[in-house]
Amino acid sequence: MREQSNQNSFILGFKYFIKGFSLSTGKGMKRYTFLPIVINTILMIIGYYFIFKYSFDYTGHLISSITPDWLHWIRFILYPVIFVAVILLSFFMFTTITLVIGAPFYSILAEKTESILLNIPTPDIPISQTLKETPAMIWRELAKFVYRIPIMLLNLVMLFVPVIGQIVIAVTGGWCYALDFTSYGFENNHIPLKATYPALKRYRKTCLIFGICVWLSLLIPFLNLFIIPAAVCGGTALWVDILRPNFAEKIKNNNVAHNTDSH
Repeated sequence: MREQSNQNSFILGFKYFIKGFSLSTGKGMKRYTFLPIVINTILMIIGYYFIFKYSFDYTGHLISSITPDWLHWIRFILYPVIFVAVILLSFFMFTTITLVIGAPFYSILAEKTESILLNIPTPDIPISQTLKETPAMIWRELAKFVYRIPIMLLNLVMLFVPVIGQIVIAVTGGWCYALDFTSYGFENNHIPLKATYPALKRYRKTCLIFGICVWLSLLIPFLNLFIIPAAVCGGTALWVDILRPNFAEKIKNNNVAHNTDSH
C-alpha cells in the first residue's frame, strides 16, 4: 500500500485528526475518556501554575547571567525569545509527563477504539494484567521521550531562526506526536517500538499532517484538555486503516503466541 498524493495525504491526515473527536465522544467511550481528561486537567493546572510562576523570574535571571552590563540594551530583544523558549520547553515537558502517567489509560482507550473500528469484542483484560504491564508501558513512553530529546534541543535553536525555524518546530513536533499517538496500536498488538519508526516513514506525509494538527491543537488552552484522548483515538484509527495492514501476519502470530502464553 503506497502513500497517497500530497493533497490526498493532507486530507487523510486531517481526516484522522477530526475522526479522533467523533470516536472519543461516541457511544460507550465516555468511561474510557473520562480518566484521561481528568488526568490532563490536573496536570495542566499544575503545569500552567509552575510555568507562569517561575518562567518570568527564570528568564530574567538567565538573560542577566549571559549578557554583560554593557550589552543591557540587547536584553529587551532576548527576553521575549528566551521567555517563549522556556514556555515551550516547559510545555513539552509537562505534555511528556502527561503521556507517561496516562500511558495505561491511553493504551486501554486505544484498544477499545481498535475493537470498535475492527468490529470485534473488546478484550476483557483483568486489572491485575494491566497493572503488570504498566511498567512496560511507562518504559516505552520514556523511550519515546529519549527519542525526542535531540529534536527538542534542535527546536530550541530553531526558535532563534525566523520563519524557517518555526516551520522546523511545527514539522518535528508534528512527527513526534504522530509517533506518540499511533504507537499505542503497535504496542497493543505486541509490535516493538523500533518497528514504529520505519512504518510511519512509509506514510510520512499523512502521519505528519495528523501530528501537526495535534501539535497545533495542544497549544490552545482548555482545548488541549480534550485533545489527547481524541488524538489517541485518531492515531489508532490511522493505525487500523493504514499502518496495521502491513503487520497483519505478524499480528496474527503475536496473538496466537500471546493467547498460548496466557493459558
